[in-house]
Amino acid sequence: MHPTSHPARRRHLATAVSLGALASLVTAVLPASPAVAAPPRADLVVTATAVAPRDQVVDVGGGVTVEVEVRNAGTRSAPEVTLAYGLPSGAYFTDGNAVPEGWSCDFGAAATCTYGALAAGASAPRLRFDLSFPPAPTGTTSAVTATARTTSTELSTANNVGEATITYIRGVTDLEITAVQANPAQVIVGDTVNISVQVRNAGNMKAEDVHVTVPLPDGFTRVAEPNSSPWYCEFGDDPVSGQPAWDCLFYGMVEGYTPDPLELTAAVASGAPGDVATVTARATTISPEDDLSDNTAQGTIVILEPATVRGTV
Repeated sequence: MHPTSHPARRRHLATAVSLGALASLVTAVLPASPAVAAPPRADLVVTATAVAPRDQVVDVGGGVTVEVEVRNAGTRSAPEVTLAYGLPSGAYFTDGNAVPEGWSCDFGAAATCTYGALAAGASAPRLRFDLSFPPAPTGTTSAVTATARTTSTELSTANNVGEATITYIRGVTDLEITAVQANPAQVIVGDTVNISVQVRNAGNMKAEDVHVTVPLPDGFTRVAEPNSSPWYCEFGDDPVSGQPAWDCLFYGMVEGYTPDPLELTAAVASGAPGDVATVTARATTISPEDDLSDNTAQGTIVILEPATVRGTV
């Protein structure tokens, strides 16, 4: 008899073949064993941005504003977060910068800010600081960097640095005399007149040593400068007009600034009814200025008959 012809042996062989086929089927259908999951780790991400309009600086140097955000994109808390700033040579933090709650900052040579533990998925309060940049040629680019670190192991440190780029532009002032007003604008001989001059700097840089010259109209005499601060006024001969004039100095008028009006007082010493006195104000600065078309403005004063009822011109 053949070895496989015995009934018991045939049943044993069939069972073995069936079990082998089942094992192969299970192996083919079931997925492979999963990979070991990555351990939870912190992952600090830093973003640094220069804030407009102070994302540019004039070539003579000036102020910029930088905002920095630190968040933890990881799955584990980031303890003892430290943010270190990198500044261009000659740049520094200006006075008066406020530190958001939770941060502690040193604006000295170290230029660092520290935060406690930053939870997974959380962002720290944004840091927003003003800095002063040194002079550089127009077109130069410079940058402020912010680098974060933590005492915990991170998933990646490739995103721990943020950079805010600053571009240098040409600096120019733009003095504007926006108003010259007399109060009252209609007078009789013997009256006192208050002359008000409004000036602003519409440029993108500080105007140094701003002078406003106001020649005294014919027939008028100087009385005083009652509210001249922060202007510093002198009275003497104006070499341009050849007349006695006020020369009032404002030491440094920052960009976009409109100081309180310059106030001058004069008396009407002589004149005939119907005469119109012209008050001219002229502004100059030692800083670069391209547009001089609005540096001069005028106002008028009308002399009336003593018995005339004054109105408004």
